[in-house]
Amino acid sequence: MKLGAETLELRSPGAIYGLSARRLWEHTELGQVNVFENPISSRVLLNDPAEFIDVIQFDGCEFSLAGATLAEMARGKFVSGRSAIDAAKKFIAHQQSADASSFMTMVKDHLNLCAARHATRDQHQRFLPPARMADAFGVPLIFSVLQRRLSAMGSARAGAGQWIKTIENLQKKGLREEELRRSGLIAVLHALEESDGSAAVADLSNMCRFDALRLSVIPVVSDAHRQLRFTGPTSKKLKRTLKLPKAQAGQTRNVDRFDPVLGYRLEQIEHQTLWGPEQHWQAVTHRGEVIRYNDGQHLFPTVEGAEALAATHAKMHFPKRLALGRWKQYAWTGGEAYREWLITLPHYPGTFFSSHFVVRNILAHVRCDIREGADGLRVLLLHEVQSDWAQVARRAISQGDIAADAPACPPFLKEWPALALKLMLLHAANERLDAVAWTQGAHQAARYKGLGAIGLAKLYDSTLPSEANRMMKAMGGECETLGVFVPTNFSIRQTENGYEVYTAANELLATMPTLEDAKQFVPDGAHELLYEVHGVRLPPAVRRNMLDYGFPAWG
Repeated sequence: MKLGAETLELRSPGAIYGLSARRLWEHTELGQVNVFENPISSRVLLNDPAEFIDVIQFDGCEFSLAGATLAEMARGKFVSGRSAIDAAKKFIAHQQSADASSFMTMVKDHLNLCAARHATRDQHQRFLPPARMADAFGVPLIFSVLQRRLSAMGSARAGAGQWIKTIENLQKKGLREEELRRSGLIAVLHALEESDGSAAVADLSNMCRFDALRLSVIPVVSDAHRQLRFTGPTSKKLKRTLKLPKAQAGQTRNVDRFDPVLGYRLEQIEHQTLWGPEQHWQAVTHRGEVIRYNDGQHLFPTVEGAEALAATHAKMHFPKRLALGRWKQYAWTGGEAYREWLITLPHYPGTFFSSHFVVRNILAHVRCDIREGADGLRVLLLHEVQSDWAQVARRAISQGDIAADAPACPPFLKEWPALALKLMLLHAANERLDAVAWTQGAHQAARYKGLGAIGLAKLYDSTLPSEANRMMKAMGGECETLGVFVPTNFSIRQTENGYEVYTAANELLATMPTLEDAKQFVPDGAHELLYEVHGVRLPPAVRRNMLDYGFPAWG
């Protein structure tokens, strides 16, 4: 059995604990951050499957992280509570069962496959530069107001009770209740108060624990349909095919097709028989190594057979992945660098799955591209800003099924639109774009044929503009009406092959590597309209302020 989206969890009958390889699979196949202590080694003997398997705890059909890998639990890292410890010990003993052994073997095979990879091609650009250890939320320039205000107090030292009063005063001055609650600081101070302890302000900042809220922003990626692109024979000198005898009399061996990126080649072998010339093809790597199936077969009666084997080999060792997303049909055409960014919480213990994507714990997703605006501006246009997690939680709260502070509710339940906008503004500033814009509620309502029109108008026409004005005031920016160009009687679509130009009748006119090249092939009489959207201009001074100061996670 192969590790995949449907085989990532194992639950034994009647057990509260189970196994999950989901975070490993998301890391290796979907580009998620590595949450484990060690990276995957190219030396297969160093990859212990138990180090990459999470122990999970079930509540009905739902599960959450138990706080340890299988290896950590085997070493004695148990959850608290006598009954939980007993259940954990019983669970460890169960790992000798046939189903658990099969699951471990499946994970081991997957790790071996990953160890054989030399590189992943067409890696997308990072959403933001790598985070530092000091970045509490896993991304640069998103900070904790609580930690900053504590750090501003210098070297003060006080008793736990006094610190609690000080922090209560910070709440009166704008510190958000959720930030304080999620930090866990008050609980630590109450425990310290019972022992009449005191603490320095630096200690308090370190006591704030936001580890579970470390964000990871990743694009939606998928395997390319074409791993290799062969052209005709090359004129460059290639390495001799290894471990094959020299061509015999009456036998020829020539390069029939060549992949200029990875150097794979398809060789045609022809030799004379009693019935005349006979031809076969074989696939060869850039090192001159003949690619073989497990049974040793390497000669094919058609060039297509050799090409398929070369593509399989390339997918295993040099997989090509594209960040083209899943839902670009719900976006205006004519944009560049379309992305579907997922704002995720991979460290958060609870588990939520969106109906739109296979990644765990998507706090929000943003679908966007870059397009030309009025006055030649390069605009990051947000086609959609959405949180399925918050939507499900709000519905459950309104029906009285859960409380607003229940574990099933996502962090940032009220502030996810602001957080998503902050991240997109930072991304645009880092890419030196001229503006960030988003569609009007009417555009969204038209796209989805009126479904949810009231809620869409509130989010796109009220919430996002209001949040933009609030957070950008100190940066020197504000929300205003901007314009972006959208094709009307033609379309330019971004695909695996490049940018494809279509007529209004959906006739393909050209496929070009860049958007600018594609624009040279728009049909006669083609025109674009300037659509009015909400947005924030980002002149150099505003970009500099954002990248110097950043944004608070809450507020």
